[in-house]
Amino acid sequence: MESAARKTDATPPPAAVDLKRHLLIRISLFALGIGLVASLMLLYQARNRMLSHMARTGSTVERLINSEVNSGRDAFRRSLDGLVNLDLESLAGIGPFLGICVEVEDIYNRPVVSRCFHDEAYAPAPLRALLGLLVGPDVQYKGVIGAYPGVKVGEFVLRPDLDSEAQGVWAQIRTVIGMSVGILLLNLLIYRPVRRALRPADQILAVLGRMEAGDLGARMPRPRLIELRRIAAGFDHMAAQLQKNQQAQRQLALRLLAVREEERRRLARELHDEFGQCLASVGAEAAYITARAEIHDPALLPAARAVAGVTAHMMESLQGILHQLRPVGLEEFGLHAALEQMVAGWQRRTPECAFRLQVEGRVDDLSDGLTVSLYRIVQESLTNALRHGAPGQVVVVLVRDLAGCRLWVENDGEGRPGPSPGSGLGVLGMRERVEALGGRFALEPLHPQGMRVVADFPPEALVLKDLHLPEGGADATSDSVPHHGAARESDHA
Repeated sequence: MESAARKTDATPPPAAVDLKRHLLIRISLFALGIGLVASLMLLYQARNRMLSHMARTGSTVERLINSEVNSGRDAFRRSLDGLVNLDLESLAGIGPFLGICVEVEDIYNRPVVSRCFHDEAYAPAPLRALLGLLVGPDVQYKGVIGAYPGVKVGEFVLRPDLDSEAQGVWAQIRTVIGMSVGILLLNLLIYRPVRRALRPADQILAVLGRMEAGDLGARMPRPRLIELRRIAAGFDHMAAQLQKNQQAQRQLALRLLAVREEERRRLARELHDEFGQCLASVGAEAAYITARAEIHDPALLPAARAVAGVTAHMMESLQGILHQLRPVGLEEFGLHAALEQMVAGWQRRTPECAFRLQVEGRVDDLSDGLTVSLYRIVQESLTNALRHGAPGQVVVVLVRDLAGCRLWVENDGEGRPGPSPGSGLGVLGMRERVEALGGRFALEPLHPQGMRVVADFPPEALVLKDLHLPEGGADATSDSVPHHGAARESDHA
């Protein structure tokens, strides 16, 4: 069962057919085939007719010629006077119907008269030659011309009149050609309305191309052909439903991102206000204990200094977590400055790799959701570049123009042969961010090595204000720029 199913799935689809050209070729071949078959049948009938005439009329022609020769002659004279004046007038009435030619010779094989009984008319020489090949040179009737009482005075040869037969066949073939031409003209008359009816196919393909490119607002034309009109109406209905569902899904994704960012922002605020204040208080108490121990109880100094060290380490870790939850400087100084600070931090941390940031256009007045998404995508891309390879150069390019906003993050690292634990979650988060804003996300391999992250946002994403995305990271699980000398790797790539 499974092998049969696989075999069925592996069957290649039937070849595409151009209906207009297919119809034109089919009818044209049909017309030419009818003309060819009819012409061959006419030639075959002409051949059979000539053979039949030779077999049935030979004896009749012989009697007529002998009657004409002996008419008005002296029965006891054996001269050839009757042949000298012979003009075969006795055959003038039936000769055109029989399609024959007669050649008369005397007893010394000298030609006396040769006559064919056909009107002067045109017939193509190739047609006459073809009839000659079909009939052959041996189709003839030989007879004797005699005078009473049984004296031979000459001979005659009866052959088919190829010119006469060619004229008749040519007239019939012209009729067949006219019929074939009529079929071809009918083909053209059929082709024109079919082409007119199928002309919207190009427009339909153009609409499909637009929808494939992501334009779900494209709609089908309304062709005159009722079948195509029904298909177009059904397709537009499905496209409208798909567009509605996609918009609802995008709104839901934006809302989820907003809730996530708000939750991370609240968490950062709680950690800063509560946990941070507690650590600051513990640190102050540890400093006080250390100062008192130096004077009154030096044995407590190691414990007091250990408490102070642990507190400082916890404060440093808290600063790194807060930076991941809420990018430092993104809200106060804008996206450009925040990206510069991020890239500079990575450069200090990994001096063996060259980092380059290129920003074109105004990027500090973008919508809140797009600003946070761009920052997080760059953050995640830099994390993946350093974690999954050993790049010598990382380039970040951010461009804003009338066509929208485009982000490239390229690196020349070798990468890893397979995904690492959690490596797909960061890419999934980036894709979700981009698609929620109506953009296009791609992860492309470079040659001979390296990777490129591409995020392309349409113009409407630049001013999206309906769902506010606070400053905080939905994907704040990636490495951040080192803060206060500390940096912390994320749980997910």
